[in-house]
Amino acid sequence: MKATRDWFGSELVKIGDTFDNVVVVNCDLGAATRTLQFRDAYPNRFFEGGIAEANAIGVAAGLALEGYRPFVASFGHFLTGKFLEIFQSVGLNDAPVVLVGSHAGLAIGKDGPTQMGLRDLALIRTLPNVAIYQPADGVETNRMMEHIAAGSQPVYLRLCRQPTPEVHTPDYVFRPHHPDVIVRGRETLVLTMGGSVHSTIESLGGMVNGESRPTIANISSLPVLAAPFLELLDGHDKVVVIEDHYQVGGLTDEISRLLVDNRANVEFRAVAVTDYGQAGSPDDLYARYGLDARSIASTLRAVVAA
Repeated sequence: MKATRDWFGSELVKIGDTFDNVVVVNCDLGAATRTLQFRDAYPNRFFEGGIAEANAIGVAAGLALEGYRPFVASFGHFLTGKFLEIFQSVGLNDAPVVLVGSHAGLAIGKDGPTQMGLRDLALIRTLPNVAIYQPADGVETNRMMEHIAAGSQPVYLRLCRQPTPEVHTPDYVFRPHHPDVIVRGRETLVLTMGGSVHSTIESLGGMVNGESRPTIANISSLPVLAAPFLELLDGHDKVVVIEDHYQVGGLTDEISRLLVDNRANVEFRAVAVTDYGQAGSPDDLYARYGLDARSIASTLRAVVAA
């Protein structure tokens, strides 16, 4: 198993060979964000900005407006902490920058809430021209990177620290802003993203025999298109969101907006982080917030039985 940040690092080198306009702006976290492989392969296309995300975002925006496709990488918490610079330099200029935020969610563990990417989606979702991508495994990371490198839209790429098993087959086709069905079930629709996809799949092992099997869909890009979402929703009367992010501003809000806008008559429940986060082992934190496989199974049993 590998983390999506690991798959990102190796795929970045590959797309650098195909796209000579791809460059990297680093924020002194190359070992953690896995951009050092790109530096070693293409030293003239790697720019070290130091511990200065605001400056790095400005440099990346300038490069983007000169025809480059810059990937500016840091922890998601630190990068989106410079929201003013993202808004002014990337958003307003429609600069084709790829903002790479690693260490999403609770998995950073004992480093605590000062390091956790838990409110990054909420911030970036306010920018109308910035797409959000979060892969669930290596196959999806590779497909996303190919799509991103060939594009010109500003992007926020959200990556995880924790290793995850593969949930996609090699023939997987990434369709931006479409729900990606991982498990086909009935009655209950479970929506999740990133590192929580495998935990949600694993939770099915804790379901009691005879309970209806829920549908599990990976929401790997935001915003979600209404038409394919409503097509997936058809036949389900309960919706559960599982997200490794604050309950406000992220996937929960995206899905609830779609449900309300389309007057969907469903039961709705969300499991997410409801405070600032805590410091502790990743296993303890995911259990605390109901985001480990055992807790998700308990939630799904209650929803299915209701």
